[in-house]
This record gives sequence, C-alpha cells and structure tokens, in this order.
Amino acid sequence: MRYRQSAASFVLVIIGLCLLLLLSFAFSVCTGIAGGNIKIFADTMMSPANASDIGKIMIDMRMPRALAACLTGAAFSLSGAVMQGLSRNPLADAGLLGINAGAGFFVALSVVFLPAAPSIVTILSAFAGATFAVILVYGFGVGKRKTESFRLILAGAAISALLTAMSQAVSLAFGIAKALSFWSAGSLSGITWQGLRLIVPFIVVAGIIGFTLSGHLSVLALGEDSAIGLGINVRSVRLIGILVVLLLAGASVSLVGGISFLGLIVPHISRFLVGGDYRRILPVSALLGGIVLVLADVAARTINAPFDTPVGALVSMIGVPVFFALTYRKEARTL
Repeated sequence: MRYRQSAASFVLVIIGLCLLLLLSFAFSVCTGIAGGNIKIFADTMMSPANASDIGKIMIDMRMPRALAACLTGAAFSLSGAVMQGLSRNPLADAGLLGINAGAGFFVALSVVFLPAAPSIVTILSAFAGATFAVILVYGFGVGKRKTESFRLILAGAAISALLTAMSQAVSLAFGIAKALSFWSAGSLSGITWQGLRLIVPFIVVAGIIGFTLSGHLSVLALGEDSAIGLGINVRSVRLIGILVVLLLAGASVSLVGGISFLGLIVPHISRFLVGGDYRRILPVSALLGGIVLVLADVAARTINAPFDTPVGALVSMIGVPVFFALTYRKEARTL
C-alpha cells in the first residue's frame, strides 16, 4: 500500500510539474515590452501567414528563447543530478567542477581563431573545453585510492577560476570582451531557431542516456562496494555518466553561456519532493530545472526592462546561499 501511495504521489508530482512548465512557457511567450496574450499566440500558431506584428515577435523571438530556457534549464539540472549521483557528493555540479568555465574558455578561443566558422564549431569547442576541464579537475581531485568529495570541489573551484581568468585574458587581449560578456554571466538574449536546432539533438540524446542510468545511480548511492556486489560495472557507469554530463553541459553552455548553481539546487529540491531514488530524481530535476530557468528569464527581462539582466546572475543569487547552507549541513553531519 505504501509503495502504491508513493507511486501515485510521484505521478501527481510529474503531472503538476508538466502543467507548471506549460504555464511558465506560455507566461514567458506572452511577457514582453510589446505586450501579447495567449489568444494572439494561439491565433499566430494556427495561422502564421496572417500573424500580427506582436504575433511575429512572440513566435520569432520569445518562443525560441522560452524553449531554450526549458531545454538548457533541464540540461543543467539533469547534469547536476547525474554528477551528484556519480560522485555521491551533494555539492557536485557542472559549474562547480569547472565544466562551464572550460567550455567558455574554448569557445573564446574558437571566436578568436575561427571567427568565420559555422555555429557547430562553437558547440564542438564547448564540448572540447568541458572535457579538458573534467580531465584537469579529476586529475587534481582524485587521491591515490579514491575520489575525495571536498578535494574534488576544491580542484573544481581552482580550475574554474583559472579557466575563467584565461577566458577574460583572451577576450581582453583580442578585443572580444563585449562579444563574450554573456558567457561569464549566462544569458538567453538573442536565441534563434537556428541555434536552438543545433543543440536539441545533443540534449535529447544525452538526456535519454542519462535516464537509462537512473537505476544504476540509485544502486551506486548505496556505495561502490554494494554496487559491485549487485553486478554493476561502476567504471562503465561513471564513464557513460561523465559523457552525459559533458554533452548536457557543453551543449547548454554553447547556447546560453555558463549558468552555475542550477544543477546544484534543483536536484536537492527534487529529492525533497520525491525522495532519493534517481529514477524519480532525474525526470523531476529536468522538469523543475526548465521551470526555474524559464521563470528566471522572465524576471531577467522585466526587472530592468527594456534591458536584459543576465539570468545567470539571478540564479547565482539563489544558488550561493543554498550552496553555503548545504556545505554547513554536510559539515554538521560529520561532527
């Protein structure tokens, strides 16, 4: 009976989050200086050829931006949840482990040395930078026998600071600081349908693979020895999981820049809602991450209208105190 109640509550959470995501998406598309409402949006979708000026703005500018917020919010949150499951570290996050900074640094290099390259080069550069950062962080963060959580976090913070400084140096030296300014803060400004189409396959494929790992992550949470005893190939799970994180974070950073802390706070909210089973944490994190970033983007557009506030700054304002609270809670438990 308890299992049935738990399953029913999980289904209700999923349905509620799906409805909230749809409402958030509609709210985002209908919000802006030019105005708009759900009727104009529906009429434009049914008859694009007869769209009004406001309808065209909603479809050509706001809709890809809202979809990008849904996808990248889900990707950042999903990558954070997978990272926390792989490392068994509640403080793990793609941004905290230097992945965002590494992707941003390589994107800066591609802008300098390959300015006329197609957009796919930017995405591949982000993947290469994310991989480079992971290699560095794990190289410094892994001890002789095992991975130490706080050592990994310290290595990630150091590598992230180094790569961020190098990105700033490159942007200043080659005069591209303005072009790359959104990478450091994260922004959904200027998202187009073309750019969105480039990253969708990467996020969808990585997300599907990540969901297939959910059962293994739940077993891994019991401990590495227990997972091995239950027949889990821990090394393969970690390798595939890292590739999933690289694809999700790399694709997202290539489109919207580095948005830290989203992958840290959303999985913890998901655990509060549905418990510690990663088969439930991952889908809830994806939906919740999309909702959070869509609403954060709406706030970023309206706080200082008609100018955009970097959405990454708003997310960080929430994420930083949560990070310190989690750190304090983890240390208190070890006393």
